[in-house]
Amino acid sequence: MASSVSVPAASTAAQELASQVQRCVGKEMAQVDKLLCDATSSRYAEVERLSRSAAAAGGKRLRPMLVFLSAHAVASTLPTEAKAQRELDYRARNDLCAIAAAVELVHAASLAHDDVMDGASQRRHQPTIVGQAGNSAAVLLGDLLFTRAYALAARCRSTLPARRIAAAATRLCEGEFRQQAAVGWWGMSRQFYRSLLLQKTGALCRVSSQLGAWRAGGSRQQVQCLARFGSQLGLAFQIHDDWLDYWGTEQVGKTLGTDLAQSKPTLPLIRLLETVSAEERRSLIAQLEAGGPDDLAAIRAALARSEAAEYTLTTALACSQRAQQYLDSLPSSAAKDCLIAVAEYSVQREV
Repeated sequence: MASSVSVPAASTAAQELASQVQRCVGKEMAQVDKLLCDATSSRYAEVERLSRSAAAAGGKRLRPMLVFLSAHAVASTLPTEAKAQRELDYRARNDLCAIAAAVELVHAASLAHDDVMDGASQRRHQPTIVGQAGNSAAVLLGDLLFTRAYALAARCRSTLPARRIAAAATRLCEGEFRQQAAVGWWGMSRQFYRSLLLQKTGALCRVSSQLGAWRAGGSRQQVQCLARFGSQLGLAFQIHDDWLDYWGTEQVGKTLGTDLAQSKPTLPLIRLLETVSAEERRSLIAQLEAGGPDDLAAIRAALARSEAAEYTLTTALACSQRAQQYLDSLPSSAAKDCLIAVAEYSVQREV
């Protein structure tokens, strides 16, 4: 059985992290909010209303946060003269804001499309675009936000951000395709599941950290380490999300149990099916395929009897710890401390 996992109070962790981020990159995050407001404006009132609602749905602004924290963590390693010059570089700051806003709009677009596929009418206790205007509007709005994201990335002096963000969005969409194709595939391996998460969640976290470090003038090694940090952080967040879907509370702000109801294999269920006897596995798969209320209740009972919950949390914690190890080569700084706090929070939260 997996080792015991101690998870601090999530509400306290969230408050402490918010204060830490505000002190470190609060001004930059405020600039991104203004840029997102401009990027979601439209001459058509309904388009503007829905665009801004979608842009606000991301909640934590994790990806813009990673852009700026990675940039600051790298800038702290520069010689004093170069660091002073970097802090005065208006073009660098503008590029970082454009990158941060672009990755957030890609995230918002993907959420709009996710809610169509999941039939989700609420997210974090707020109506989704599906809930407000229906599936067709949500699909079109997601497409619109993708175009706005690429327009923002194209403002940068180099074409690299636009190319990297487009590649990350491609990986994200491919991951969604693969997950849809795997619905009801109860033989999914942990390796396949991990590869999905690296696309669906890891790709945007990776490119955010990578581009922040790159634009701040980081070395090739620093950029690579922060890219890997982002990938592992994305894994930690998504695996913890999959745990929350089974064992979270209504504070999560989304309908619980959607993965099971939609026949999506995630780590808790994969682990359960790995650890039971062949006979019980056949019985559980038959219940999963039947999908009735009594069948799903039996699956939840089997999960509760198993070590799947503890195993899932332990796996998320291991990803968080690996993410932090990629920061070891960076010297101490407020930004590095904040990145570590983000990684720790990924497995402590309730939302």
